[in-house]
Order: sequence, then C-alpha cells, then structure tokens
Amino acid sequence: MDNGWEQWGKHVLAELERNNTDHAYIKKQLLGIEKNLGELKVKAGLWGVFGGAIPVIIGLGLLLLKGCG
Repeated sequence: MDNGWEQWGKHVLAELERNNTDHAYIKKQLLGIEKNLGELKVKAGLWGVFGGAIPVIIGLGLLLLKGCG
C-alpha cells in the first residue's frame, strides 16, 4: 500500500542534502569574509600608525628648527 510516505521521505532527504550544500557554501563564504576583514584590520592599523606618526615627525622637525635658530 503506497500512501505517499516513501515519496515524502525522498523529498525530505533531498531537501536535507540541499540544505547541507547551501550551509557548506555559506560557511565557505563566511570564512572568506573573515579573512578579508582581518586583512583590512591590519591595513587600517598600519595606516593609523602612519597617520599618527606624521604629526609627531612634523612636531619634532619644528622643535629641531626652533632649537637651531
């Protein structure tokens, strides 16, 4: 007697497999985003150091010019 449960079970299994595939894809994409975010944090830190060093260098240069004059 076929009451549709076998067909429904196949459908459920197919959906679970599709969900697993989607989950793996999303996880891969998320790992890529995390990597890119880490790279951007490093770059932002370096630019912050350079940006902060410029006023210090200018200030020291002005102090040296005042001291020589």
